[in-house]
Formats: sequence, C-alpha cells, structure tokens
Amino acid sequence: MLTAALVAGAWIAQATSATQTPPGGPGTTPPGAPAGGSFSTISGRPPELPLQRLDARIWEAKLEASLWAPSMRRGDTETIQLKDIRVWMPFVLQSTWSSVDASTIKTDIWIQGQRHPAPADATSYRQGLSQGLAAVGMLIPEVKGQSLKWTVSWYEQCWASQVDEAAAARITWPADWPAEVKECLEAQPGVEAGHADFKAFVNRVSGGRLRQVTPWVAAKELVRATIQAYTSVDMDGTRIENSFPRGVIFNGAWQSMKTGTGSIHDVTASCVAVLRTAGIPARIVLGLTEVPVSSGVTKARFVSWAEFYLPNAGWVPFNPADLRGSIRGGLSIERPWPSFGTWDELNTYLPICYGFAAPVPGAASMPYPAGYVWTARGQIDLSRASDAVTLQIMGRGRPRK
Repeated sequence: MLTAALVAGAWIAQATSATQTPPGGPGTTPPGAPAGGSFSTISGRPPELPLQRLDARIWEAKLEASLWAPSMRRGDTETIQLKDIRVWMPFVLQSTWSSVDASTIKTDIWIQGQRHPAPADATSYRQGLSQGLAAVGMLIPEVKGQSLKWTVSWYEQCWASQVDEAAAARITWPADWPAEVKECLEAQPGVEAGHADFKAFVNRVSGGRLRQVTPWVAAKELVRATIQAYTSVDMDGTRIENSFPRGVIFNGAWQSMKTGTGSIHDVTASCVAVLRTAGIPARIVLGLTEVPVSSGVTKARFVSWAEFYLPNAGWVPFNPADLRGSIRGGLSIERPWPSFGTWDELNTYLPICYGFAAPVPGAASMPYPAGYVWTARGQIDLSRASDAVTLQIMGRGRPRK
C-alpha cells in the first residue's frame, strides 16, 4: 500500500520557468473580481489523510472562442448579430487539487479583427455557484459583422494526488453526508442518477450488498463495472466540424451506457451517475491538459475526469480515460489502480468546471458544450455563424521554495 509524506502547499504566484510574478496591469481583473477560493468550503479545502497532495506545478492557460459568418469573401453580406449578450467562463478558483490566482484572470474581446476597448463595467463576476464555482462574464457590445473573438487567460496551480489505500478502505459510510456535497447525489441533465436502469446496474454489481463494503471498495467495484460496460469509446471526445474544434462530444450517461458506445466524456458521466445512484457523492470535472500530437509537439485539449467524496478526507480524483485500458484486462479491487486516488499526472490537469458548462442561472450553451455559456437580454442571431474553441498552455513552471 502507498504511503507518502504530506506536502503542504498554498498558491505562490511565481513560476520558476519565468521567475516572475504573473502579469498585471491593463486588462487584468477589474475591481469586484473574486479574491480566490475559500477554505471554509469542502471543495476549497486541501485534502485530509489518507489523501495527500504533492508536487505542485503552475500553469498559464488561455481559452479562445471565435464566431464568424460562414463566408468571408469580399462583398458578402452575411453577418452574426449580437446585442446585450454576456459570455460566462467558469472557474474552479479553489479545489482540493488546484488553485487559480484570481488576480491573473484577464479577458479580451475582438470584433472584426480589432481589439475592442472594453468599458469599466464590461467584465463582471459571479461567485457561489454550484460546488463553489465562480464565473467571469464578458459583456459583448453590439455586433453586426462577420467575426467575433473573446479570450480568457489565467494562472493556475495544480497538485498531484496520493492515497493510502489501506486507510481509505477502512473509512465507513457516514450517518449523513455533509450538506455541501449532497447536490452531488442528485440527477442532472446527462447524469441521470437514480434512473431505474442505473439502480438495477448498482444492485447487480453489488449483489445487493452495497453497504456491506466501505465507500472506497464500493466505488472501485462500481467504476470498474461501469467502464467495462462500454464496448466502443471515442477516447478523444472532441467535436470537430470543418476542421475546427467546437467543444466536447457528450450524449449523456444513460443513453451512452445503454448502447455501450460513446465518448470518453460519456464514460465519465456514467461513472458519476452510477456512484450517485449508489449513494456516493460524485461529480464531473471538465478541464484541459496537454497531449502529444507528434514528436516533441503537444497541444492543449479538453479532458474530463471524475471525483467522489470520501468522508472526512476530501474529493478523490480518478481518470476513466486512463482506467479504461487497464480495466479491460481486469483489475483487482485490492490493488492500487493507475489514476485512481493516486494520480501522479493530476498536476498537469487544469480544472475549469464541475460539469461541461458553467452553471449560471438562465444561461445557454452553444450546440456542443465547451465550458462557457451565454446570457442574453437583447438579441442574438447565430443562425449563420460558425464557431471554434481553442485552448492554449502558454507557460509552465513550479512554485519557488
């Protein structure tokens, strides 16, 4: 079983690769920006034993979204039209395994290829969303043209995770779950926890003896069986149209598990739905990481993973994408699994949102989820628009000691 010395860490705003403070000045967070996460919330606290975090890394990241009319030849009159629209980008400011330096959040808007000088009230913030999420909102000025682009960049510190499995397996079911995590037992669109089919699945996997094992053991048994239920999985899970990435492929937990086919994001959602159905709080994490595309070349892309809550310890991360190849050959419940609790590469995964879109009330997303959403008080005509979402890792380093 694994044992590790606790490596404590708090956000340190210097990266050794740059040996400088993250950029400030014009364009950085306006007044009213969130000060950061809160250790008073379960989601914002560091882990407790037998979970531990270590090996912190710092990243500078950017998300860019573009909208444009389908034809750009001279003389074309097709346009996109927007008025009184606000785009919301979610942020996991403080979590068990990550921390965003809110002072480094920076936004930009480009119209017809020209940077738009934003008024002081163009950027607003929402805090206290589901699971402690925050969101930055960018007011889009009246647009009637052929192209619009907006960007959000930020610095984020991430940790790797370790767990003492023997100790984790001894933690028993609580008399009641903390109020803060109870929403992670509920159904939501695409995560149909409590569905009759999921109830039957949980009963079949557990043999009707779910509470005769501890939550840790039950979670491993259920996750293993869920991943084994899929016969065909799109492991990339990126929606590409006309050579442009538009977001993630997500069909939903119930539909994809029913057919045994879907994207890796569907597999993640199914793991969460099954755990919730079994009475174990769990949630989806949407984030980004770098993947190799050729020799020595990487690109940033959307990824999803999952977390379940272990009483008095914190949120346990696991990666269905890593587990799928290993579990197909069979994995013993008694042995450690790659990227389940102990995840050496978790410090290279930057969380953005719990779920596939910011949970801003009254907001809508583009056809394919990509984290951000829209709210509108005025007009919006995207019927002739194409869109693309681009992710970038612009800097990487480690905290100064």
